[in-house]
Amino acid sequence: MLLWIAGCGGTNAGSGSSAPSEKPPVATVAAPPAESPSGSGAEPMEDPAAVRIFTDAIDRQVEVPVKPERIVSLEFTGYLHALGVKPVATSPRFFLPPFAEFMEGAEDLGYPANLEKLAGIEPDLIIAPDYVTQDQMDAFEKIAPVVLLKWSETNNLNRLTMLADLLDRHDEERQWLDSYKRLAEQTREKLRDYVKPGESAAVFYAWSTSINVLAPQVISTLYDDIGFEPTEKMKQRLAAEPDFASETISKELLSDYAADRMFFIAEGELGKELLADLKKNVLSTVPAFREDKVYVLDPNWYSFEPTLLEWQLNNAVEVLAE
Repeated sequence: MLLWIAGCGGTNAGSGSSAPSEKPPVATVAAPPAESPSGSGAEPMEDPAAVRIFTDAIDRQVEVPVKPERIVSLEFTGYLHALGVKPVATSPRFFLPPFAEFMEGAEDLGYPANLEKLAGIEPDLIIAPDYVTQDQMDAFEKIAPVVLLKWSETNNLNRLTMLADLLDRHDEERQWLDSYKRLAEQTREKLRDYVKPGESAAVFYAWSTSINVLAPQVISTLYDDIGFEPTEKMKQRLAAEPDFASETISKELLSDYAADRMFFIAEGELGKELLADLKKNVLSTVPAFREDKVYVLDPNWYSFEPTLLEWQLNNAVEVLAE
């Protein structure tokens, strides 16, 4: 049997005290510089035009504002939200649940980003993933300084720390990490009767006609926070390739990655059609399928934004404890 678990579209708003409280966004309108009264002994306010050199995730030295006030994030907007920062503009997917409620007042740049609109917004800092092309970088850098973050990370929270460094938000970073730790502990307690110690899990991403097997660090909530173990095959792969993140495999190899629990993230209608085919022709031979331990997850699971890590923990209770 294949269990279809639809994302509830819910966010932490319905999870009581488990979720971190929302922090006020950074102001997006620059205030005029204030002068310290002469001879008053008051400490002068920081010059809003002050800049510093920041080393980004690919070791580029970038001159950035000390206190950026008009940030555009082409990705990683959920990380900014965890730090209490709202960008002035971002990509379309961040205007969908569970991000939509946080984006009031922000501009949708389109995908790929509309350069004319981006220039008109007059950002003082652009945050982008390291997969952007050189042509895109050249265009972006004519508008504002660009800081690149890695799209593939062995630890998803490395990006949070880098953004906290960039924006001087380490207090907010610690608050979010403490709150997330409490949510993970509460989730493990809720699942104590449903997830046995030592149970293995395998996670796959189905899109178009392809199946990708995902490493534990890509879906860290299931492994690090809930406590599933990687399969022996995955452990061997990681021992040989510590930075391994994902690989496209054929349907015939799916059983090689069989686990006590098998999770499939289906993207779009083609992904759902692919899973229907797997159910009919492949999964029927897998023990987890016969034991009703094969699950289809919402595409929100294929993300590493802090906002979605919280969502994933709450959704895991719905998926595994029903």
